[in-house]
Amino acid sequence: MIVMLFRSIEDAINKLGIIREQLGKIRSDYAELMSQLKVNADVEERLARSGFRVGHRVITIHTMPHTINIHIAPHSTWLLNKLGTVNERIDYVINRIDEVRNYLARARGGQSSVIVIIDEEKKRTRLVIAP
Repeated sequence: MIVMLFRSIEDAINKLGIIREQLGKIRSDYAELMSQLKVNADVEERLARSGFRVGHRVITIHTMPHTINIHIAPHSTWLLNKLGTVNERIDYVINRIDEVRNYLARARGGQSSVIVIIDEEKKRTRLVIAP
């Protein structure tokens, strides 16, 4: 869940534009990484078809306040799927930012505070404009 607070509508439009640009750069970096991992995933798939079993080990470290799972390669297919999921969430947030910016561009009340809440898991977006 992403929660953003802005002082004015104009400020929200400008800063959401900056956030969108940064997310676009991250998305392109992920796409490049995913294309490199695709080669390894194809090799793993061929090895699996030929009978070789690709192993995936997880080491769990219990710390305060969270448990950390460390995944040990080779498992490019698994990592490619995880990166794909993250990439889908980035796409969702970028689309929601575009919708909010378009709505705010048409809104009146320039000095109103703006709260944007984007919940990418539940697929909900909330926009609050407060006087």
